[in-house]
Amino acid sequence: MKLNLLQPKRIFWASIFSVILFPLSGLAVTVEEVPNPRKEYGGWVSDMAGILSDETEAQINQMISELEAEKGTEMAVVTVPETSPAISPKTFATELFNYWGIGKQGQDNGVLFLISVGDRRVEIETGYGVEAILPDAKVGNIIDTQIIPRFKTGDFAGGTLAGTQALIVVLKSEPSSGNQVIPPNTQPTPNNNNWILWGVFTGGGILTLIAGSAVYFSRPRKIFITPEGRTRKGEGNYTFLCGDCQQPMQQVDHAIVQSYLSPPETTAQKLGSVKFQAWKCPRCSQKKTGNGFHLIAQESRSSKFRHCPHCQELTITRNEKIVRSPTQYSSGMRLITDECHSCSYYRQQEEIIPPLPPPPPPPPPSSSWGDSGGSGGGSFDGGSSGGGGAGGSW
Repeated sequence: MKLNLLQPKRIFWASIFSVILFPLSGLAVTVEEVPNPRKEYGGWVSDMAGILSDETEAQINQMISELEAEKGTEMAVVTVPETSPAISPKTFATELFNYWGIGKQGQDNGVLFLISVGDRRVEIETGYGVEAILPDAKVGNIIDTQIIPRFKTGDFAGGTLAGTQALIVVLKSEPSSGNQVIPPNTQPTPNNNNWILWGVFTGGGILTLIAGSAVYFSRPRKIFITPEGRTRKGEGNYTFLCGDCQQPMQQVDHAIVQSYLSPPETTAQKLGSVKFQAWKCPRCSQKKTGNGFHLIAQESRSSKFRHCPHCQELTITRNEKIVRSPTQYSSGMRLITDECHSCSYYRQQEEIIPPLPPPPPPPPPSSSWGDSGGSGGGSFDGGSSGGGGAGGSW
């Protein structure tokens, strides 16, 4: 269809430039937008989702630095709000791994530990050089036993730390990787390909892609639900459709919803840890024998809320107080207080804060761009991955 009117064209180009000049903060992250910790501060952790404390980051950085010094293995720990517009968190992880070039060039001994809060998904990506010592099944076991159980209780820091420690224990058990053989046809591609791709995406084409992505990915996600039931999801922008007839659901009046909430659920709603909504299908609800709607509980992504073991709801708030700050030469102490606002549950515990790591070495010179073996970030050492590893959801 041709557009002969001038006004729509003006609106189109205005939309393009508004996307370029004023990016939409609500859009998901691309691999190019993830801060490369090696370039940013010489570390290994990039916490875009804001779920890790400074102390946890420092401890993880120290452990990975020791691993790299001892074995030459590189590991990146990355948290993001979500991974769209990538097809899946797994695709995002593979692309980010290869974009940064995690691992040593010629050895491909890198590991990426990715946490997507919005997708409620963990992906651990492995380079070719570590797949023998860290096969997919072993990665999956670490995710299932060390990470997911902690994430389900909202303990992101504990799960990330435990997962990193478990991976490092396995990686340190491997002999030095200096003589590892790279499978055929898996050598990193020359840097010339980067310039070819860059040329493809420059010019007017990139403007259209940006504008189209802004319109497409800001739309609500379509979720199919049964006419009656209960579902828990993370906070998000959703459109609910009936799973029986595929028609859009209608939201139930807020006052009606309140009468169906339990006391802990009412408390969670007042705290802001959970938002409850009810949706009904105008076509199918009349045929049902229950309450005639589907109750949706959208959980807050804030790390300050915890599930109460008694109430089975997000009714615990966690407060942390630094009793003694750590230094490079001594550990610190943190007092953690968990208190339920719906029952009498109350717990205090002290947690040791590990000593701070020494100041990181200065980042490598900019010439490493040419030595990274195709790494877009240019600060890891040019490793690559063919998609090895495993993932899990919480």
